[in-house]
Parts: sequence; C-alpha cells; structure tokens
Amino acid sequence: MRIAWKAAIVVAALAPAPRAAAAAAACQADSDCVLVSDDCCGCTGGGKQRALRKKDRAGYERARQARCAGTLCAAVMSQDPSCAATSAVCKEDKCTLGL
Repeated sequence: MRIAWKAAIVVAALAPAPRAAAAAAACQADSDCVLVSDDCCGCTGGGKQRALRKKDRAGYERARQARCAGTLCAAVMSQDPSCAATSAVCKEDKCTLGL
C-alpha cells in the first residue's frame, strides 16, 4: 500500500503543470476558434457541440471519426444547450461557445 502511494506521488510530481498545457491551447481571437461535434453525434444527430481551437480541429476530427466509426446517430435535433451556439469565441484565452 505504501509503495502505491509513493508511486502516485512520484507520478504526480513528474506530470506537466496544467498551466503549461492550458497556455499551449490558448486562443487570442474569436477567429482562432471553431464549433465541432462533441463526441460522435452533432446537434442534428441528437448530440451536442463544443468550441475548439481551429489549429486542433483536424486532429480532433480524425480521432473522433476513428472512435465513432460505425456509430449511428438519431435524425433528431438535439435539445442540448450547446446547440444554441452559433459561433465559437475566444474568452479569457479559451475557446468557448458563443451563446
């Protein structure tokens, strides 16, 4: 049990600081951000959407398509609040939904 705790402490100490990761994902203007489907199904498939940095979109979409291969989405408009957003905006250096 003590070994597990020591290992967890060492791993936590070696993990990169969250602030460094956040700085790498920061936006500077609304044009840096885009809306994307959040998970497999978008708003027209009963899902939801999220804001993402435009630079990260291609990688996100590749991973999402691979993860969601074979997933069928309902042909129904979602009632999720994220689907009310018509744009993505940069707020406090982070891409968010423009509600």
